[in-house]
Amino acid sequence: MNDRSLLRERQAAVVREAILDALADRMETEEPEDIALPQVADDAGVSTRTLYRYFATREELFAAAGDHIVARLGLPAEIAGPEEISATFLNSASSGAQHPQLMRSMLYSSLGRRARSAHRARRIEGVTAALAEITSHLAPSEARRRSAAIAYLCSLSAWVTISEESGLPAEDAQLGIAWALDILIAQLRQENTAQQGQASPT
Repeated sequence: MNDRSLLRERQAAVVREAILDALADRMETEEPEDIALPQVADDAGVSTRTLYRYFATREELFAAAGDHIVARLGLPAEIAGPEEISATFLNSASSGAQHPQLMRSMLYSSLGRRARSAHRARRIEGVTAALAEITSHLAPSEARRRSAAIAYLCSLSAWVTISEESGLPAEDAQLGIAWALDILIAQLRQENTAQQGQASPT
């Protein structure tokens, strides 16, 4: 790749980033369905035609925005091990709670859910992988069920729903979920240790 190609590639990355930043900023104050793409283009300092050259459809733009927003908020998909699950959940939830309109947009609007879906899938994979060492004693179908329940508790929808339905402040809902996660993970570890003890030769 020559210098001119490298320069074009860098310029393209800068333009793409500006467009995604502008969309994320709009999502902080507006419902996704109400966001006009010419406004996003104007905020990014590009023409609407240029925006469509990078993102051919509205859906494509919002799908790309998900990873950008996740990176901007510092929300990790990978988790080192089961002991890290509740801590990473609390860090992610605390970061998200500082952007309430953006979180509502990501949760309740179809375009927002589209933006959130790719990260959510990776987050579920991360939780499942982190739990693998303490679900090895279970049948695969049971391991999937328990991992899915824990992964759901680690979600935006879980703490927002608990907060709204119980009247708890967001932080209290998050702490309640972290408590439940720690209990469930401790139970899984205890079961796994007991199963391995039974399987060990005497």
